[in-house]
Amino acid sequence: MTEQNQQSSLLGKIAAYTEILAKDPKSTIFVSLGEAYRKMGMLDDARQVIEKGLTLFPDFSPAYIVLGRILCQQGEYAESEVAFQKALDFDSESLAALVGFSRLLILLGREEHARELLLKARPLSPADPIINKLLLSLPEESLDSEDQVTAVTEEGVPVAEEISEESSEKPLLASSTLAELYLKQGLSQQALDIYHQLSAEDPNNLVLRRKIRDLEDSRLTTKTESEPGGVSPDENIPETEIPTTGDAGDDVLETSEPDVSVEQESVSTDSCEKLPVGVMSEPQKTADSMENNRSVDEKILTALNQWLDNIAQRRGDV
Repeated sequence: MTEQNQQSSLLGKIAAYTEILAKDPKSTIFVSLGEAYRKMGMLDDARQVIEKGLTLFPDFSPAYIVLGRILCQQGEYAESEVAFQKALDFDSESLAALVGFSRLLILLGREEHARELLLKARPLSPADPIINKLLLSLPEESLDSEDQVTAVTEEGVPVAEEISEESSEKPLLASSTLAELYLKQGLSQQALDIYHQLSAEDPNNLVLRRKIRDLEDSRLTTKTESEPGGVSPDENIPETEIPTTGDAGDDVLETSEPDVSVEQESVSTDSCEKLPVGVMSEPQKTADSMENNRSVDEKILTALNQWLDNIAQRRGDV
């Protein structure tokens, strides 16, 4: 998956998780939202989401795992260790906690403690290449003969995951809200694709037609201005960077770590409310359709903005 596609996927998840959390503030989906923010590099937002969720679920192990990853990337290693330890206190057989904590310990030079955690994790998933790779990275002289690990070369061996990403998760619903999020991130082509999809479903929606026209005109203008230099408009749009292995903390946390998710919570697939059935002229139907779509989009945007405002207010209080 390219970096841009990964960004698009994360933005879609953030939009969906935020919508769920806005409807149900007590949902444990906050863990998935915090992890998505972390992968986008929005560490402050990720941390505040997780810390707020922990006030409602103080004994939820997956939340401490994500918090431990965030704190490590922020360089707060002592606090990260506390978070991982709490995760193991609540679930001593959590693969994600054992592997994440061991990586932190390797970073801190505490190889023997890291080895203990990895040897505890290995029986839970003997063929896991991540655990084997980390064990092989430790100094060989301190390994007993019975603890020698053979690298797994077979294809198709599943990676250990504590709580897997929902394999049956429904595709994210195309909506004006998601298109607006793409535009804010500079992903104009993805936003345009969504508007075209919505317009195909509702060809009489003049608002969507106008947005498509304005967006296409904007992209055409940008392309015309950039033609002398031979640069496409998308190349001039700054993209939010995904965390890379730029520092030691990232190296420890970003290498094939087990995903942390929560219970499956489906995203509503109703992009608009059903219109009342009645005898109306075509102009009336078009006007009512536009008004209902606008009303639903405004409700969703209001919910998203309210949640983001709450995050900003919490940051100010801290």
